[in-house]
Amino acid sequence: MRVAPGCPTARDAWPPPRGVSLARMAGGPADAMTKTFLFDLDMTLVDTSALATLRKTQQWHLVAANMHLVRAFRALPGGVAPHEMPAALSMAGHRVGIVTSSPRPYAEEITRLFRIPYDVLVCYEDTADHKPDPAPLLEALSRLGVAAGADVHYVGDDVGDVEASYHAGIVSVGVGWSPTSPFEFSSAAPDIFVGRPSTLLRTDRLGSLPYVGESLAAGRPYYGHWGSILRCDDGPGVYALGRYFTTSDPRHAGSRLSEAVLRLKEDDGPAEALGRALGKAVDRLDWTPDIVVPVPPKPSQARNRFAALLGVAAQHMPDEVEVERDGLRCTREVEGYKALGPLERREAVKGAFESEFTWGRAKILLVDDVYTTGGTTAACAEALLGDGASEVRIMALAKDQRTFARKVCPACGRTMRVRISGVGVKFWGCSGYPDACRNTEDL
Repeated sequence: MRVAPGCPTARDAWPPPRGVSLARMAGGPADAMTKTFLFDLDMTLVDTSALATLRKTQQWHLVAANMHLVRAFRALPGGVAPHEMPAALSMAGHRVGIVTSSPRPYAEEITRLFRIPYDVLVCYEDTADHKPDPAPLLEALSRLGVAAGADVHYVGDDVGDVEASYHAGIVSVGVGWSPTSPFEFSSAAPDIFVGRPSTLLRTDRLGSLPYVGESLAAGRPYYGHWGSILRCDDGPGVYALGRYFTTSDPRHAGSRLSEAVLRLKEDDGPAEALGRALGKAVDRLDWTPDIVVPVPPKPSQARNRFAALLGVAAQHMPDEVEVERDGLRCTREVEGYKALGPLERREAVKGAFESEFTWGRAKILLVDDVYTTGGTTAACAEALLGDGASEVRIMALAKDQRTFARKVCPACGRTMRVRISGVGVKFWGCSGYPDACRNTEDL
């Protein structure tokens, strides 16, 4: 194990919290397979928010003078702080690395101050391309002598970390203790989302940590935790059972949840798995609805695709939660709805739904299949609130995901990125700009 200058070994640096079994927290002897964990540094392992502006403007001399402003994230009672995760995993026999877009002197000082050990440290200077390009992650794996795969996890706090993991062919893990907006994360969601470090340290459970809808649709074991439900809004109003990949996204072929959502439009084959997932998700919410109501079928559709699913879900929800399958009615159809933009969609469906009941101040959970722009659910919620509901929250079977497009610069072979000109026009620009390559292309 390599450690930062002045940093003790993991075994000396990190005593487990009083009364907590280290073997239990980090997989322990029963977790025989060695795994690899790569970590982002800033806002993942330590709180460097006080230095964010200085780091963004690359005023590294001022950063060095203000390192005392870096803070550890708080550890929950009986658990570990994020910066203690690498030592805990290393003590359990796993490989640990840090991959950061910050310069090496800064990264080494952080690891020294917070006694963070590592087997490999990849910094800004080590690769020509940077996240969301996979080059830094692949460099770390090369130095470790490890192949990319399902036993390699990259833990980070923003969408660039998720995209880099995807291109590198490893598992992305998002952390819930960073200030990154849930709304921002939801359209580029990680494979696993954790709300506390102790969840990740139970390495024997890693395979059952993905979102509840993805786990049950694929017939995999499911372990309920904070990240089992994908939060799709900065407020508490919108949730999803997992991610939806369009048929043009390479990830669609391996997504059983995406396939199930599409099939549900035609038949009730996926109703059992999706109903169980919905019921378990409702049971895990820190908010209990009075009534669950689905988005209704269009006038031209005789079948309510949610009917069988909700029958299954009711068996897994708290007893006090009622299901009203026909609580809403769609009064008209909108031609070409999928081709409209977000604002056009919201305008087009205004007034297209009517409530069939007076809800008497009930709290309602509205169920939809795929949450994209929120136009349909907003119109349904308006109808429910207009007829007496006190609160409406939304649970989608899946949240629409953006495709991680990777474009190679024809001039130099580096990854191209979407950039914005001084007048607000988006274009493709080489990641080698300005020193190595100035090639640009229209978006």
